[in-house]
Amino acid sequence: MPDTFIKNNMSVVISLFVAVFTAGGIFAEFTAIKTELTTVHDRLDKKIKVINDLEDRILDMEKQLEYERGFLDAAAKKKKK
Repeated sequence: MPDTFIKNNMSVVISLFVAVFTAGGIFAEFTAIKTELTTVHDRLDKKIKVINDLEDRILDMEKQLEYERGFLDAAAKKKKK
């Protein structure tokens, strides 16, 4: 009985196998994309942290530069008097 069903409906059986393998391939692609997206996200987080650290360093340098400039200006004014 099952042999006659398979023989009579071979296209249905083949379609079922194709559907299962296609679903597996799609799942594998989505898994690969998810892994790649996670990797990109982690790398982006690291780059954002580096950028924030560099911005903080630049801000500290600018503050130091303005302090030194003000100190030198005040010293120059003091000498003129």
